[in-house]
Amino acid sequence: MSRLATILLILLATGLGVYVGTTQRWRTSPERIIQPGTALFQFDPDTIRHISIKNGDDSFLIKRGPEGWILESPNPDIANPEAVAAIFQTALTTPVIDRIDPSEIYDDQNLATYGVLKSTLQLDFKGDRPLPLLFGKTSPDGNRTYVSFENSKAIYLIPINLSKLAALPYDNFREPRLAAIDPERVRRIEIRQGATSLELENNGRGWRIIKPLDAAADNEAVAELLKKWSALRLASFDQSSKKTESSPAPFDQVSEIRIFSEDMTEPTIVSIGKTLADGFVPVRLQPRNIGGTAPPALAEASAIDLDQLRDRSLARLNPDLVDLIRWHDGGTKTEIRRHEGRWSSAVEKFFQILAATKSSRYAPATPAELAAASLTPPPSRLEFLSVLSENTPEALAGEHPVLSLAIGAPQADGTIPVHIEGTPEIAFVPASFLNHLPAE
Repeated sequence: MSRLATILLILLATGLGVYVGTTQRWRTSPERIIQPGTALFQFDPDTIRHISIKNGDDSFLIKRGPEGWILESPNPDIANPEAVAAIFQTALTTPVIDRIDPSEIYDDQNLATYGVLKSTLQLDFKGDRPLPLLFGKTSPDGNRTYVSFENSKAIYLIPINLSKLAALPYDNFREPRLAAIDPERVRRIEIRQGATSLELENNGRGWRIIKPLDAAADNEAVAELLKKWSALRLASFDQSSKKTESSPAPFDQVSEIRIFSEDMTEPTIVSIGKTLADGFVPVRLQPRNIGGTAPPALAEASAIDLDQLRDRSLARLNPDLVDLIRWHDGGTKTEIRRHEGRWSSAVEKFFQILAATKSSRYAPATPAELAAASLTPPPSRLEFLSVLSENTPEALAGEHPVLSLAIGAPQADGTIPVHIEGTPEIAFVPASFLNHLPAE
């Protein structure tokens, strides 16, 4: 092949590549695919890595992080996932009402007529194909606005909704929740007020109070408390230009909440100050390192209330773990055994009554209190035992206590004292629960 032929083939191939490339760009460019009646944006939100918003001299970035969306500047913070979702939803459903083709835009002065030449409001989804969206003038009726993509001379008329979202103040994109937690994934709670503290833990089998005493917690009450905390919203944010700066607002801490979640490397810490004159409560949040004010409801939701959170049920037992019920009453002894792996309906009901029987008050199980409740020795004792056969490899054969209740003398208020062996308290419950004890 001659040198001239080779040069011609190279030129032809280059020209073909340029043609294909420019044709493909034309076919997929906004100038071609965005027409009246179509959506202004077409992208998959999962492909967007960050969102850039510029409003006059203010600009900030909403960046996708491993645990959610993050606001990078000017006050680094967690982004409001609802606000991010609203931007995506509005952008993807914004229709083009009208379009002015580039052929109708003769020069920059003509472009400036629509207000997009020197746009002060810009929105850019980093990861999609179009360049930043430039917002221009609003239509006379105030319901529509002109927009254009950077480096494009096509002008689009769209509803005003997207413009309003992009123009919102920075704080509107910050996470407003006081505690950005998933209640289902919380595993430990610590509440401190001065020298008083309350600690709860969930090891997967339900909530338990571990301080100031060891007692079962009311799972529904704890779930309701976490629901209240996750629903609380900050009323205002303290303005601090850097994450390392301390808040300028005065703060006199009176209590603190620590929430440990299985999906977070650090606990959520809410430090609570003295209630202000208007009823709102100053707070500091870690690890967000921000401050603000919370609604008056926070004071109530953070108050230590042991009685509200503890499980006041007399006893919760799994009937499948019990093989024998033994009742000592004075000099008599009654035994009820499970037959063929099943309990009678009357016994099943008694297990339910034990859980439904609530303590009206508690007393420490000191020698003096035990004696005052006629529990040294008790006149009656109710025992629940498992019975293992000689063929059981895991444990020694014989009877093994599951639960033992020492029952004292009836009180003047109609209650009866019950001390569960191994616990630090005496529970005072309605004496009527013994009326349901099956005879056999």
